[in-house]
Amino acid sequence: VIYSTVISACERAEVVDVTLALEVLNNATIALASRGGGDNNRGGSKNSNAIMGVVGYNAAISTMARAMEWKMASQLLDEMIIHSQSTGLHSIVNWETSVPEEEMEPLLYVMHEDRYKDLGIVVPSPDEVTFGTVLAACERSGEWEELLRIAKAAIEYGVKLDGMALTSSLHACQQLGLAEEALEYLELMKQLGDEDIPTTRRRQRMGAKQKLHGPDAVAYRLAISACARAPGGHRWQDGIRLLNEMRTSKYKDCVPDVVAYTAAIAGCSEAGEYTSAMQLIQTMRQEGIRPNVVTFSAVINACASASANLARKREEEDRSIAMEDVRLPMTRALKLLEALKSPTSSIKPNIVTYNAAIRACAEGLNLPGAFGLLRQLKEDGLDPTIVTYGSLMTACERMGDVEAASKVFRMVKENNGNNDNEDIRPNEIIYGAAISCCRKARQPERALLLLRKMISDELSPNTATFNTVIAALAEGKPDSKIDNNILWEKALAVFKVMKSKHAPPGVTPNRQTYNILVRCLAANLQPGYAESLLTAMRKDGFIPDVDLYTLTVRSYERCGNPMKALRLMESMREVGYHFYEVKMLDDAFKNGVKILNQVGRGFSSEDTNSVRGPFFSADDDDMDYFGEQEDDGYDEDEYDYQLLNSLKY
Repeated sequence: VIYSTVISACERAEVVDVTLALEVLNNATIALASRGGGDNNRGGSKNSNAIMGVVGYNAAISTMARAMEWKMASQLLDEMIIHSQSTGLHSIVNWETSVPEEEMEPLLYVMHEDRYKDLGIVVPSPDEVTFGTVLAACERSGEWEELLRIAKAAIEYGVKLDGMALTSSLHACQQLGLAEEALEYLELMKQLGDEDIPTTRRRQRMGAKQKLHGPDAVAYRLAISACARAPGGHRWQDGIRLLNEMRTSKYKDCVPDVVAYTAAIAGCSEAGEYTSAMQLIQTMRQEGIRPNVVTFSAVINACASASANLARKREEEDRSIAMEDVRLPMTRALKLLEALKSPTSSIKPNIVTYNAAIRACAEGLNLPGAFGLLRQLKEDGLDPTIVTYGSLMTACERMGDVEAASKVFRMVKENNGNNDNEDIRPNEIIYGAAISCCRKARQPERALLLLRKMISDELSPNTATFNTVIAALAEGKPDSKIDNNILWEKALAVFKVMKSKHAPPGVTPNRQTYNILVRCLAANLQPGYAESLLTAMRKDGFIPDVDLYTLTVRSYERCGNPMKALRLMESMREVGYHFYEVKMLDDAFKNGVKILNQVGRGFSSEDTNSVRGPFFSADDDDMDYFGEQEDDGYDEDEYDYQLLNSLKY
C-alpha cells in the first residue's frame, strides 16, 4: 500500500513524474519479492502479501495517462499480460503488442535481468481497472485505433469493462465512424444493468466519476454520431432508431437532447435524406427542444447531399429524374437559410451554415447562387474559409465553367492579401475540382498545367486527380492548333509519373487508370503501347476486361498487323477469355488465318513478324514498354525529373 501511495504521488505532483513512478514500481517489486523469499527459498513458504499488487501497477499506468504517455501505458499493460502467471490471459492467439518489439525497452526491467531471476517475481494479472485506465490514456491522446485494440483484447480475455471504459470505446467508434462496433459496445453497456460495478479510486482509474448501470445520454449520443459518420451515411436509420430508443429507455439520463438530435440529423445529411432531417426538426420543436445553428447547418447539408445524389443518378441516365428534382433540395436549403437570416430568427447563420448552402447551390447546378452567397456572407461580416472556396470551386466544376474557376483562384489569392487572421491557400480539393472542371470544358492542357502547379506547390494529388488529367488528355480532340498524338503521349507521361518514385504518397495506377489509357491508345492506333499496358495491368493484379482486348485487337487490324492481333488473342487464354466467344475477335481470327493462307507455304514463322503497322518495327514484339527493363545506364532520378518537366503547357 505504501509503495502504491508513493506511485500515486508521482501522478498528483504538479509536474507528473512517469520516470520516478516506474522506478518506484520496479524497486518495490524487487523489495517485496526479496522480502517474500522467492520461489527458491528453501527456508519457508513465500509471503503472498509481499507482492506488488495490481493497485500499484494501475497507479503507474494512471500516472502515464495523466502525462499523455499512452504508448507507455499500453506497453506496461502488454508486459503485465506477458509476465502474468494467470493462464487465462494467454488464451488469445496472436496477441500483438501495441509497440513494435524492436522499438521498445522493457518498462519492467526487473523481469529481464538475470540477477533477479531467483526472486521468483510475480506480476499481477491486469484487471478491469488496468484496462480501463489504458483506455483512458488512449482517449486523452486521441489514439482511437489503439483504444479499440485494447478494448477488444479486454473482452476476449474475459475482463469485464465498466461503463466508463465502454464509453471510451464508444468515443473511439464515434471518431472513426464505426457504426457496427459502436452498436456492439452499446449492447455491452446495456448488459451492465443493475449489476454492482466496483467504484474505482482515483489512484486506480484517472477520471472515474461514478459507476454506470447502463447507457446514459452520452453513450447514446456517441453511438448515434458513430452511425452518422459511417461512410456514405448508410447507417443513418440506425441513428434514428437509437434516438427513438432513448425516448423509451429504462435507464436514467437518457432523454434525447439537441446534441442527440443533431447527431441523428448529421447522419441524414451524409445520406442525403433531407426530408427525414426536416422531420426531425419538427419533432424537436414538438418536444420543446430548440435546434441550434449546428442543427440547421446539418439540415442544409442534407439538402446538398440530396441534390448531389439526384444529379449523379441523372448523369447515369436515370430518365425519371428531371432537373427540377435535382434543384428541389437546393431550393429548400436556400429557403431555410433565408428563414435563419430573417429579423425574427433568434439563430443566425454562421460560416458553416453558409458553406453548406454554397455546397447546396453547387450540387443544384446554381453557379450564380453560389457566388451570391459568398457576397452575402461577407456582407454579414463573416470571413470565407478554405471550405467556402472549395465549395465554390465545386460549383464551377459541376458547370464546367473554367472562367469561373479562374475567378475562384483569384479570390483565394486576394483573400491572402487582405486577411491577416488566416493564410488560405488552394488545397488538393480545390485543385482537384478545378482539374475536373477543365476536363468537362474540354481543356486538357489546362488540366495538365494545374497538375504541374499542384506538384510545384508541394501538394499531393491523389490517384483520382491523376486519372482525371489522364482522362482529359485521352478525351482531347485534334484541332488546328493541337496534334492529338501529343495528347496521348502526355497521357503516357502522366502515367509514368504515377509509376515513378516521385509519385505522391499513395498514388499508384488503378483499374480506372489502365482502362482510360488502353482505350486512348487503341483509339490513337497505338496497339503496341496498349498491349504492353494490358500486361502491366495484369502484373498490378487487375484482370483486363474483354473489351480492352477487343479494342486493342481492332487497333492492330487498323494498323495492318493481323499477326500481332492473333498473338494477342491467343494470350487471352491466360486470363480465361476465349476469343471465339466474342464475335469481333472471332472475325479477326478468321481474317488472320485467311491472310496466313494467302501468304503461301514458303513464308516462315519468323517472316510473319515483318508484317507491321506504321508506328512499330518488328523489334517491338517482345518489348514490355511499362514493365521492368534491363539496366541501360540511364539515371533514374534524371529520367523521372524529365518526366515531370515534360508535363508542360
